Amino acid sequence: MTEPKALEDKFILHWLDDSRAHRILWLLDILQLDYEVKIYLRHPETWRSPLQLFDVHQLGKSPVLEIVFADGRPQIKMSELGFIMQYLLRYYDPRNILNPVSQDLQLKVDYFLHYAEGTLQPIQMALLVNSTAKHVAPFGSRKIVSTITKAINNGYYKHEWYLNMKYLDQRLLRNGTGYFVGDGLTGADVILSFPIYENVFDNLDGVKEILADKRDLKKMYPNLYKWSKMIRNNRSYKRISQMMDENVEDLIAKNPRFDYGKE
Repeated sequence: MTEPKALEDKFILHWLDDSRAHRILWLLDILQLDYEVKIYLRHPETWRSPLQLFDVHQLGKSPVLEIVFADGRPQIKMSELGFIMQYLLRYYDPRNILNPVSQDLQLKVDYFLHYAEGTLQPIQMALLVNSTAKHVAPFGSRKIVSTITKAINNGYYKHEWYLNMKYLDQRLLRNGTGYFVGDGLTGADVILSFPIYENVFDNLDGVKEILADKRDLKKMYPNLYKWSKMIRNNRSYKRISQMMDENVEDLIAKNPRFDYGKE
């Protein structure tokens, strides 16, 4: 059980646009924790994070979460999405809002925290990198780069992606509640919101282009599509998404100074 004092801790989230950090923000909001968000913007062409984020974490990655403890302990700085989520669910969800009471269901949530980052996202990342490689290759080599990366995607990553989508769709079907674990929203739904809803069902044209497949993914994976609509319409998710859209627009209007490396 979390000590009541822990809920008075303060959180600083280093948030990069179009990144995995959005799920940490959603988690903080659902658990009604006291958080502050520091925004970083990607380079509009290279999509790299700014050098200012490297001052926060040596790899320049997001999310990074700083925790200022109310009891005076030295504050900590955490990275890696699944690790952060597991920590927050363990120590800051005493009412079991997102972490089930049942140990069996808790184990299922923990599984998806690792599955999403360890299995699903690397496949999606490989598909994205291979599909965009031709755009960054030297001009004279773009055709051969495109041929090679397309063959890699067709020979391995597309098969793995379809396999995982079918697996996830069937997991929802077997659970029968509209959620991945139990009968309500859990950390499993939160961590899968980015790779399934944001990367796929909120980006259908982009996915079809990457896969070179015109089939209707909404019909192929009806349970995932229905689940994605639930995520999109979640009150907390809608609120924080609108909040960050407005904050990013306001920040851009101020013409902030972000520095970017040459490589």
